[in-house]
Amino acid sequence: MGRYIYSIVRCLPDPRTGEFVNVGAVAGDPATGDWAVRRLSNTDRIKKFAPPPAIDVTDRFLARMSSEIGEAREALETETSHALGDDWLLKLHHDHRNIAQLSPPAPIVAAHAEAALDIIFDHMIIDPASQPRQVTVGKDRVVQDLRRAYARADIPAHLLRPKSDVFIGDRLHSTVDIAVANGEVLQLAQGWSFRVTGSERLLTQVKAWGFALERLRRGDEAKVVDARGRVSEVGSDVDLQVVIATPETPQQDTAYEEAEQVFQAIGAEIHPVEDVGAVSARAASLVRGLA
Repeated sequence: MGRYIYSIVRCLPDPRTGEFVNVGAVAGDPATGDWAVRRLSNTDRIKKFAPPPAIDVTDRFLARMSSEIGEAREALETETSHALGDDWLLKLHHDHRNIAQLSPPAPIVAAHAEAALDIIFDHMIIDPASQPRQVTVGKDRVVQDLRRAYARADIPAHLLRPKSDVFIGDRLHSTVDIAVANGEVLQLAQGWSFRVTGSERLLTQVKAWGFALERLRRGDEAKVVDARGRVSEVGSDVDLQVVIATPETPQQDTAYEEAEQVFQAIGAEIHPVEDVGAVSARAASLVRGLA
């Protein structure tokens, strides 16, 4: 569980009256960049309260926030920017005072951004038309939880190398979600989610990644290059950690069983995302060994 902040998105057809209708919400963790936006499913009340042009304004505002979140997430993964912070949501609240408005940002405790929105929609924005949401956990959420675990373990920021390239031998190339390195790689950590629909593409990615790491384990010369171009040597005995969102359906179980063989073949320690703290604790122990 972590600290999130949220705002409810409102539509005010006539800002002079101050009357509004809730149309959605935004929630996120300023520390990790885990943000999400959701629109109300039941639009009947909105349509009775606001004319189409006003609804269009709020819909475009929600789309704009979603786009900014997506762009920030991509930049964060390549370490070219910082996570969207408290100031981002506070600025949106202050700058939008007309048809589309945001309630003052407030804190909420949740496991992730979508879970925060679940709480908000259950208790603050009643949405009778909404259907039970399928529990789908993307790889990005697993990596966000991994980032959060490193932060809790006080791993120095300069040692964390997200989205690093691994070059093995003369031809092989792969990526890792996070490398803990400073000239020498102490730990490689990769996140995977098996709580998704469709597994063929996922298994292809796992096998390609595993093939490259297997060559590393065999002793092929290798190096890690992060998004800033910093190079670190990596040995065949490097600490290798895999964090997964565990499967929940028979089809997902079948995909994981196949992927698990890949992880075991390269000597990776496997942890469910709920136990991600074990990965950062191991990293902290390796970092202390440098002192």
